[in-house]
Amino acid sequence: MGSHRELKPRPLNRKVLVGLVIGVTVSATLTAVATTNSLVNHETVEVGSSTPLEPTMRKDVRLTADEAKSRATEEAALSKTVDALRRKTGVAYAGAWYDNTKRKLMVGIIDRQYIGDVQRAGAEPRMMKNNLAGLTGQKTRIDRLAKEAPKSVVSWGVDPTTNSVLIEAQKDAQAEAFIEKARGGGDLVRVEWTERTARPLVDVIGGGGFTVGDARCSIGFSARGPAGSKHFITAGHCTASGGVVLNNGLEFGRVNAGTFDTDGDFGLVDMTDPASQTPPSVDTRDGGPITVTGTEVAPIGASVCRSGATTGFACGEITAIDETVNYGEGRIVRGLTRTSVCAEPGDSGGPFVSGTQAQGVTSGGIGGCASGGTTFFQPINEAATKLGVTVVTG
Repeated sequence: MGSHRELKPRPLNRKVLVGLVIGVTVSATLTAVATTNSLVNHETVEVGSSTPLEPTMRKDVRLTADEAKSRATEEAALSKTVDALRRKTGVAYAGAWYDNTKRKLMVGIIDRQYIGDVQRAGAEPRMMKNNLAGLTGQKTRIDRLAKEAPKSVVSWGVDPTTNSVLIEAQKDAQAEAFIEKARGGGDLVRVEWTERTARPLVDVIGGGGFTVGDARCSIGFSARGPAGSKHFITAGHCTASGGVVLNNGLEFGRVNAGTFDTDGDFGLVDMTDPASQTPPSVDTRDGGPITVTGTEVAPIGASVCRSGATTGFACGEITAIDETVNYGEGRIVRGLTRTSVCAEPGDSGGPFVSGTQAQGVTSGGIGGCASGGTTFFQPINEAATKLGVTVVTG
């Protein structure tokens, strides 16, 4: 993409992620991938959960193998700690995030009586004004206004680090009018102005890979149905039109489902070859495969890596969760996770992992890998549940 092109949220469709599962808030046509946001700091971070990852991570952030493994060990228990503290603090809970500078889990609370509980769990308490329920309620209120959102309003979601609901938008009269209505007279909304907007990426090319009609995408995660049927999960905008799925020009699957609307961006492909293999693997290209061992949700601030057919393996951080993204032309998707990872057309549908835990499949983003990027992914647990399948783990 040229440096003077207007960047909008977009999905990325291009080539399929060969070897991954074979056998196994936009305006234009959609293609799930990653994009850039000039207001979000881009930082490549390590995941380092296993030996195959270390070469890539040492190249990106100059970590030793021991340092990479140490980081992965620290982050591995974050999900369980967050869940336990959320239950313990109840309505006093104001969200959690991982501070990479302190290498510590931060937990927001609105009641001082829980300070000790947070500290005993090994986390650092932060006193906040608003609880998570209140922030989520404000975000839901904005969701109800989604159909009124102009293209210049890129996305919105809860930001626990600032104890607010963050709206990202281009500064124009339509955006300002929408934001004023979204505030509703309250003080929970914070605005970040940007010169870019989100959009899907479509890059139609010939030749092998995972192709559905004119769209080229990446495989996400292997999945099994209740009776043992074989599938893979990918982005819904890749499969929404249905059809035969091709690899190197030959049929190897058929679209079972595709959702690309306010319910999410997820799709399911049925494997048509009974001999097809569906291993719990994510391709890191020159680093070797990662074996997916679970689907525990990583918190804000945790490191995360993405694999895609176009750009291969790239890492960054989770920067927001439950974000609503406006891809334009009425295409608004709720519940996406925002990251600082970059991506390009053809990476759509590819897997996101934190350590060896599956996180989601690439939906779209702002920008590209030439200038850093912001990418949104569809959380995998929600996708698998709604599709009625289980992610294959090892």
